[in-house]
Amino acid sequence: MSDDPRDLSGRSGPELVRLLLDATNPPLTTDAERAEFFDFKARVFATLAHRDENPAAARFAARARADRDRLLAQIENANRGGR
Repeated sequence: MSDDPRDLSGRSGPELVRLLLDATNPPLTTDAERAEFFDFKARVFATLAHRDENPAAARFAARARADRDRLLAQIENANRGGR
């Protein structure tokens, strides 16, 4: 996941879909990898939402950010020893 491009604005819709699919190969195994994926997914859908003024893409971006935040909170909690 760390090789995902930061600027997605110049990518076509099919390129964005391909990047998103490639991001799950190999399968994600840790919460940190999943959080990184959801961050990337949020950026992909935010790009689509902005470019196409697509409310569904905006909802998908918001959901991906919520999933990312939930995983980051779990990671933080685990790092604190579950306290």
